[in-house]
Amino acid sequence: MQAELVWEAKAELGEGPHWDREKQMLYWVDITGRRIHAYHAPSDTEDVYDFDRMVSAVIPAEEGGLIVTLQDGIYRFHPEDDALHLLTEVEADLPRTRMNDAKCDPTGRLWAGTMRMDGSKELGALYVLERDGRFRQALTDIGCSNGLAWDVQRGRMYYIDTGTRRVDALDWDASTGAIANRRPAVRFPDDAGWPDGMTIDAEGMLWVGHWGGGRISRWDPDTGSLLAEVTVPALNVTSCTFGGRDLDELYITTAREGMSAEQSARYPLAGSLFKVRPGVRGTAGQPFGS
Repeated sequence: MQAELVWEAKAELGEGPHWDREKQMLYWVDITGRRIHAYHAPSDTEDVYDFDRMVSAVIPAEEGGLIVTLQDGIYRFHPEDDALHLLTEVEADLPRTRMNDAKCDPTGRLWAGTMRMDGSKELGALYVLERDGRFRQALTDIGCSNGLAWDVQRGRMYYIDTGTRRVDALDWDASTGAIANRRPAVRFPDDAGWPDGMTIDAEGMLWVGHWGGGRISRWDPDTGSLLAEVTVPALNVTSCTFGGRDLDELYITTAREGMSAEQSARYPLAGSLFKVRPGVRGTAGQPFGS
């Protein structure tokens, strides 16, 4: 399969796609470009919102506005008036880390991870913001907290710490948000790039972006076997999510960051938004607090 261009952009670090089914809107971010993109699929138009700090994820909130993870914490953002309200600081005592991938589980609680910004040891972690505002730490000793996905029927959460070259499975309790029994589900080959963002389809299979690998791959988490691949005209493929009216389109984010001059010439569309119809439907993105 080959991904097609949706919206040409020069995003430095495109990431964090979220499909708003009600608005038919694809939200995504340019982390180091400090920008939120809001692509309206029916009209093929886009709005952008700029920030003074890195922004790593954007998720609609049930009570209105957007939940955004900025470099230093989790905020509620109202695009209509640019109002920004702090919900909680994150790792204020660790200036070498920043927020990275974040996503809501099927019950509406927010899971948000951090990562190191230099060559230091595993300083990152994974946190949970409950719907009632309680904030807690779920995992520690993380290098680069990345992809998240949930399988409600199996009671599982899937998680990527990029440096491990794995997708891990955890037992997940929907009622409490408790996780346990972390174990490898998928192991990335050394020549495939690095696992980045992730989503899950209606059949329980995982779709993972390849940083440095130029593709999205589909995996069976029960067997760890590779099922399919989507070629993307960008070297650094960061994440993906299902969208469209029937959730049968896979939207894909990419990045320009970290590319040589030769690679930039080879991949002129790097940093753009792409999509493909993979022949399977996905699961709907979850707003915060629902």
